[in-house]
Parts: sequence; structure tokens; C-alpha cells
Amino acid sequence: MKTIKNIGSFFKTNFIFTVAIVAAIISCFFVPIDSGYLNYFDIDTLACITLLLLVIAGFTNIEFFQKVARWLVKKFKNTRSVIMCLIFITYVSALVNANDMSLITFLPLAYIVLKYTNNIRYVPFTFIMQNIASNLGGMITPIGNPQNLYIFSFYDMGILEFFKIMAIPTLIALILIIVVCMFVKKEPLQYEDSEAVNFSVPKAIIYGILFVITILVVLGVIPWWIATIIIVVTMAICDIKAYLHVDYTIPLTFVAFFIFSGNLSRIPAVINLMQSFINDYTFITAYISCQFISNVPTAVLLSKFTINYPHLLVSVNVASLGIIFSSLSGVIALKEYIKVVKKEKLSRKRGAWYYIGMDTLFNVVGAIILVPLSYLSLLLIGY
Repeated sequence: MKTIKNIGSFFKTNFIFTVAIVAAIISCFFVPIDSGYLNYFDIDTLACITLLLLVIAGFTNIEFFQKVARWLVKKFKNTRSVIMCLIFITYVSALVNANDMSLITFLPLAYIVLKYTNNIRYVPFTFIMQNIASNLGGMITPIGNPQNLYIFSFYDMGILEFFKIMAIPTLIALILIIVVCMFVKKEPLQYEDSEAVNFSVPKAIIYGILFVITILVVLGVIPWWIATIIIVVTMAICDIKAYLHVDYTIPLTFVAFFIFSGNLSRIPAVINLMQSFINDYTFITAYISCQFISNVPTAVLLSKFTINYPHLLVSVNVASLGIIFSSLSGVIALKEYIKVVKKEKLSRKRGAWYYIGMDTLFNVVGAIILVPLSYLSLLLIGY
């Protein structure tokens, strides 16, 4: 009885993981398991996420984020400036480190900064804006978002053409993020954690090197399997306990979503619906599709039916402004917030549904502004 209760508690605490698993299982009834399933998974992404979670666990165990948090508070004297710093660190990181990796890296830092300055109330806003910044910041480079790299390679685009297509939407998005951040009140900051930080410089250097290795995997410089051997062995030597602090439900959630979206893209009714709209309405079809199967699967699916890659490229990027599942980075941010709710024992009023409501509000308002302007920018430059 106790075991059943513990299992129930696990799935209740990790309800996103639960939803993903249920959706994947249901989709399997429509598409029986076969060899085609092997093509669903982006192994590089799964490996990078898992390895980075392990490295971040190592950083956490040496209280690296407390160290950085204290420095940020000394450098930035008020809530607005420090929150903007956290958001734009995530934004810039996404240019080269991919949106998911940036969130896994900087959401824990944001939590530490806000916790020890008695500003937990700003965690939902900061997490939501970090998620938005990671998605919209990564728009401008082929490696910033996974869907960008796929479209860039699939259509054999030139780098200058890529920048031309994405420049105006990226600029509009940047302005919107800055404007929203200006509404944060300027309140003085004081770091209130008086405990000594258990910081290890040698381990910080080693983990820093491992962090760079994960970036090199994202950039395609190092194969994922080589990075896996290096990081797994090094972390086992440096801090075996780090393995116990990794949230393995995050990569498993990605696996479930890959199965769900992969199966959806093989259902004839879905394919026929896509084909009926894609050629004449590439932009809006891609945006709507992202809300159901997220942006990466949409890019892969629709690329098979359209040559209108400028509209597809812009749409699958701005479509991150939508429901929380339109981008898998939204899942990461929500899971991290649920951890905060549990650690800080926040009331139901500040629980997961509060976060989802806030996230939806910010994304819908952002989409109303950015999506039509992005479409007009394509017409303006002749696409």
C-alpha cells in the first residue's frame, strides 16, 4: 500500500512527465511500435540534456551558484537590474548553447539569487521570461534553436540568408523583452545567506571544462558518445553523489514527447490535414502545428511538404510564444518551477497552475504582437 502511495505521489509531483508518458502510450495505439520509432529521437539533444544536468548537479554540490549569486547581487544593486541580468544571460547563452541547455544552466542560478535576496515572488516572472528569452534569443543563429539547425541544413541555406530572414523578428523580440523587464520595480537587494560557501576551485574548473564539452557537442564539434564517456567517468571520480541529484524525468519527458510527436506525424489524417494547408498557408500552419507537437517535430514534418522555408523558419521560432508545450524548453522551465514550489512550500495560489496561467498570459500577449509583425517582416523583405 505504501509503495502504491509513493508511486502515486511521484506521478503527482511530476505531472508533466506523467502527461507526456500517457500521451506517448495513447499515440502508440494509432502507430504500432516498429523500426520507424528509432528515427524519432534526437540522440544529441537527449545526451546533451542528461550530461548537462549531471554537470549542473556537480556545480550545485560545490555551491557554485551561491558564489555567483553573491557576486551578482554586489554587481547589480536592485531587483530590476539583477532580474534583467539573469534574463539576458539566458538570452545570450541561447545564441550558442541552444535554448534548452541555457535554461538548464541559468534557471537554478535565478532561483538562488531570488531566494537569498527574499524575492521568491519574482521567480515565476523570471522563469517565464528566461524561457521566452532562451527561445527568442536563439532565433538569430542556426545553432540557437534545434529547429533552426534542422531547417538550415535541410534547405541548404546560406548564413547571410538566414540572418536576413531572422533579423527583424529577433530585433522585435528583443525590444519586447526589454520593455517587459522595465516593469519590474527597482528595489534594493541584500544577500541574506550568511553561511560559508563550500566552494571548490579545482572542481569548479573541472566542471567548467565539462560544461564547455557539452557546448561542443551542441555545436557538432565533439560526438555525443565521446562527451558521454568523458563526463560520466569524470563526474564519477569527482562527485559520485551528483548522479543522485539529477532529475532524470527531464530527458525521459523529452523521450515521451519525441514518441508522441513522431507518431502524430505518421497518422494519415494528420498528414492529410497538413498537406491541405501547408503550401498556401505555411506560416499559420506551422504556428498551429507547433502548439500541438512543438517546434522541432513541426519543422521536421512540414519540411517534407513545403519549399517555403523562410515562412517555416520564422513561424517555428515565434511559435514558442504559445501554449507551454509548444516548445520543450517550456517543459523544463515548468519542472524547475515545480521544484521551487516544493522546496519553498509555496501555497496553491503560487503552484504549478498559477505558473501555467502566468506563462500563457505572457505568451499570448507576446504572440499577438510578435507573430503578425514577424509575418509582415517576411513580406517586407520579399518572401
